[in-house]
Amino acid sequence: MPFVESGGRRIYYERHGDGGPAVLFCHGAGSNAATWWQQLPAFTAHHACITMDIRCFGRSVAPVQEFTLENFVADVVAILDHERVDRVTLVGQSLGGMIGLKLALTHPARLAAFVGCDTSLAIDHPVLLETIARRQITHRAVTIEQRSLGAWFLENHPDKAALYAQINHFNPSAYGMSAAEWGGALAALMGPERRIPLAALRDVRCPTLLLVGSEDPIVPVAVMHEVSGLIAESEVAVIDDAGHSAYFEKPAEFNRQVLEFIRRRAGY
Repeated sequence: MPFVESGGRRIYYERHGDGGPAVLFCHGAGSNAATWWQQLPAFTAHHACITMDIRCFGRSVAPVQEFTLENFVADVVAILDHERVDRVTLVGQSLGGMIGLKLALTHPARLAAFVGCDTSLAIDHPVLLETIARRQITHRAVTIEQRSLGAWFLENHPDKAALYAQINHFNPSAYGMSAAEWGGALAALMGPERRIPLAALRDVRCPTLLLVGSEDPIVPVAVMHEVSGLIAESEVAVIDDAGHSAYFEKPAEFNRQVLEFIRRRAGY
């Protein structure tokens, strides 16, 4: 199994396909590298694809104290360096989108394009902060599927909803630590001193797609349009009847939108 050393930890990743420009997929806080199973067949026809278990998830074992965007970005750079990938399109869902924005701001030369999917981007926006705070209060009362998947998907694809939950259950956060410890790590990630200022969005220079499910309970479509107005080279795509995991709920539409964006906009 492929690992790369980064900051004293072994970070797990996979490379799929060899042809075409590179795409790196970064999962959210309820997933790991396995969650991109519906993307890889479509993307490897055109791209060399990299998936990873973000530090503290899946096979990238690390103490929860290392749960920071700075560490996550360093891990991404370590993988790119190890694979000799100079520039990449980063596709990041939720937490993965936070990593993507941080990478765009700190290592702009490494990004050909950025796709932020159903993500709050770790920005200091009052509406996003309110929805995240409300989620942290109520999330213990419902399952991971109910928190992250839309009503249409839960009703029409209960089998895939069960798979979504099983993928999450391979994370230490699901079986190896208390809810309080994990909740504290998530809250600290969005602490006042760690939020990305809205003004910093004007410094993003790579082509950016902000993709969001129409039923996302955390990331309102209107906020993504507002954010897009602050990022010069950005556009918004909305996937109907999808919740917080559009890539999993509506994979065909997600794949079409993202592949078309990369074809049009990624500056390889």
